[in-house]
Amino acid sequence: MYSKTWDEVFKISSQSVTARGELGLYGLLNLIQETAWQHAERIGFGATQMAQDNLYWVMTRQHTLMNSWPAYGETIRIRTWLRPPEGAFVLRGFKIFNLKDEVIGHCTTSFLALEQGSGKILPVQDLRPWDVLISEDPLTVDAEKIPVRGEYQKLTQFAVRNSDLDINLHVNNAKYAQWILDSVPFELHKVLKLNSYSVNFLAETLLGDTVEIQGSVTDSTQDETKGSTVYRGVRTSDGKNLFTARMDWEKR
Repeated sequence: MYSKTWDEVFKISSQSVTARGELGLYGLLNLIQETAWQHAERIGFGATQMAQDNLYWVMTRQHTLMNSWPAYGETIRIRTWLRPPEGAFVLRGFKIFNLKDEVIGHCTTSFLALEQGSGKILPVQDLRPWDVLISEDPLTVDAEKIPVRGEYQKLTQFAVRNSDLDINLHVNNAKYAQWILDSVPFELHKVLKLNSYSVNFLAETLLGDTVEIQGSVTDSTQDETKGSTVYRGVRTSDGKNLFTARMDWEKR
């Protein structure tokens, strides 16, 4: 019997909090990923089952929206579910609950199934019996397209390390958010509250790559109380755009 929705409960540990003592974006994205992983394993879409079919998943877009950030020691519950495929893309929704069963966050991700070795995009409609897998629950946020346009300026750069890699030997999706956060001056971390994070993954990032993090001069906006900052990651060896991202924030 397939589980159309799946819940995981997490206690916010010292390993996933920021200097403010709250769950951070990098920690949250890892918890979201773990929830999806556990659900996928139980419905025949896990890494082991996909490898047996000579396939693997790649995330293409993600949008995460948080109304509040839980503190160290608090407990949260993350629920996930699948929606019907849209073309070659598989869509997955998430809700984050606090102990009072209040929704404090939302997330939507999209994935492609690729063939091992060739990287060929495969049609997903025939991979599994979708009618018994998909939930009637709607997606609560859209995974937006973030175009690459206008002028950017260099913020910093990172060399891909062993610890950045996932089971498919690509940079783990949460690492991109960590790189962006590490490019932001600490003084801003102290006075700004992150409300949402969106990312588009444009190309695979591998061991040995050096990635330059750039901030958009054209599309980033702010006023006295809030703002939106657009980023991209560029591989320094060939100038290829690897990802685009947007962070919406407000002043504390």
